[in-house]
Amino acid sequence: MKKLLLCILSLMLCLNTSVIHAQEPESLMIVAHPDDETIWGGSHLINGNYTVLCITNGNNKKRKKEFMKVLEKTHSKGIILSFPDKTKGKRDNWKSCKKDIQREIKKEIDSKDWDKIVTHNPDGEYGHIHHKKISKYVTMILKKEDKTNQLIYFGKYASKKNKAELKNEKKLSKKDYKGKLDVIQWYPSFTNYYHSYRIFNCILSLIITILFYLLLKNLKPLRSKKNVFYSLSSRMMFSFLCATLLVLTSFSFLYLNRSAVFEFLMDTFYQSEDYSSYVKKLEKQLQNFDLTKENKKAINHILKENALNHAYVELYDQDGIYFTDKSPLSSNNLLLLYSFDDLDVLEAPLYYDYPIHFKNQAVYLYITSFPMIPFQIPYIILSLLISFSFYLIILQSFIRKRIQSIQNLQEDVFTLAIGDWNHEIKVSDKDEIGRLAQDLNQMRIAFLQTMDNEQQARVVNKELISSLSHDLRTPLTTLKGYLEIMNLKKDDIKFRDQYLQKCLDKVEEITYLSNKMFEYSLVFSTEYNSDLSNIPVQKCIDTLVDHIQYLREMDLHILYEPLQTSLSMDANFAIIQRILNNVFSNIQKYCDPWKDIVIQTMIEEDQLKMSFTNSINHHLDKVESNGIGLKSVKKMIKIHHGTFYQDETNDLFTIILTFPIHQ
Repeated sequence: MKKLLLCILSLMLCLNTSVIHAQEPESLMIVAHPDDETIWGGSHLINGNYTVLCITNGNNKKRKKEFMKVLEKTHSKGIILSFPDKTKGKRDNWKSCKKDIQREIKKEIDSKDWDKIVTHNPDGEYGHIHHKKISKYVTMILKKEDKTNQLIYFGKYASKKNKAELKNEKKLSKKDYKGKLDVIQWYPSFTNYYHSYRIFNCILSLIITILFYLLLKNLKPLRSKKNVFYSLSSRMMFSFLCATLLVLTSFSFLYLNRSAVFEFLMDTFYQSEDYSSYVKKLEKQLQNFDLTKENKKAINHILKENALNHAYVELYDQDGIYFTDKSPLSSNNLLLLYSFDDLDVLEAPLYYDYPIHFKNQAVYLYITSFPMIPFQIPYIILSLLISFSFYLIILQSFIRKRIQSIQNLQEDVFTLAIGDWNHEIKVSDKDEIGRLAQDLNQMRIAFLQTMDNEQQARVVNKELISSLSHDLRTPLTTLKGYLEIMNLKKDDIKFRDQYLQKCLDKVEEITYLSNKMFEYSLVFSTEYNSDLSNIPVQKCIDTLVDHIQYLREMDLHILYEPLQTSLSMDANFAIIQRILNNVFSNIQKYCDPWKDIVIQTMIEEDQLKMSFTNSINHHLDKVESNGIGLKSVKKMIKIHHGTFYQDETNDLFTIILTFPIHQ
């Protein structure tokens, strides 16, 4: 009854097929799994119309869809059956459906007189048990029907180890090889892990780019007119971005090409393992057992107790797989980084056959070894370290350059601090550090210019003071002589009047020279008298009016409207007088006597405003002037916390003075 149910179940699975209708093919291809027809038989598909019979995965929607799509694109016809590929995570031994598979293969072979029948080679390309079984079944059927002349086997899995034995094998042309690779790409499940990492990198790169843009967008605008991309933060972010992308790219490259590395290691350094001692140990424990169903539990127990690392064993009798232990690539193994099928293709395991003797018969112990599994985690760690080293190299290079710039700038500032202002600060970059160096260099130049100007001013001031002091002594000596003469001849009125005028002239000369000395000392001194007192504003205005009256007596035409006010101001009246003396002296020297002089006084927003405008006389002989008068005015105005403004436009010279007042 149990056998009947198994047969019915197998028959139902066999009936679950999918067929792709295309042109009537002339050749037949029989494979164990979807993608075998492309990986091993791709060059056949692109060069002729085939009916492809696939034994497994008809109930796998994804793989069935991919299979159908590939055959559609190659203009072939496909039949995919639903015989089991894996059962509970283990490769199915086909023991229960062996006869059904053979029947379906025979049925398709007999359905037509095929020009060619292509299938797996007896070695299973790289030793795959299902490939071997399919090759065995097809070969057996064709031998019985005397059709072996139609039979073509797929080539073997090529590696450095079997290169010698394959040297006489026919090689694919470059065209067929390229076409085969194109066909393989139609299997997303075969290439998905490549694409997934590429997509991951693209998405991550996009996210980093968006973050980088948002960061730049929210950066505060730099005061400098330099491009924002020259900023230190932008460069740092750009270096971080480049380093991150390089890490991802390098790690992806190393990870995606791990199979090539593993294959190289295996071909170059790996020595085939000798399981003879292991087999002898097993045989010693099993030789007293009959290979029967009654002893199966005990045999399985012995095999499990002697389980191998990174390999699993399968025991074959004449009916197929008798026992298989747990694969090291099962889903609960942390070392599983991709599917078993991908591993079969990318990193082909090693297979070993050993005869083993039981009490009643001899069978074969089939060992499937995965020697590269222990190296996967170290390889990933090494890939991460190599990739991260690029990150450190880029960031360290960026940081080292910035630190070196700061250190150079620090040395330059120290050189300036010890007094060497002729030391030029080199500007090596365009970021904030470079602009700081540029600003310090400009400050150095400005300081040197200021020091030079001050030195020149000190020399000029010293010379002027010395000259004025000498000039003062001369009229003073003369004045003293005049007074002594007048004292001797004090009774002579005529003589006294004569020398009185001369004394007045010398007093005027002395007054002029003393005013000049005051102006020079005020301009070039760092300390000045700021003794201010509350005085009426009208007192200053009256002094201004006295000066206006003096200019009018000299036949100058003054336009002025008198101002009366009861307000007061904090001022030094003596200094106010000197300010007005300098201003009116400047007007008297340089004004055009034939044009109006406009003088205004007004009260605006708690300020006394005095405005003086006159036309410039360009017909004057050259008048020696060093600008000391107006410089002293500026400084005296500063004492009163006022403002000084001068302008020369269209032959008009304007001076505007303001003083704070009390309401």
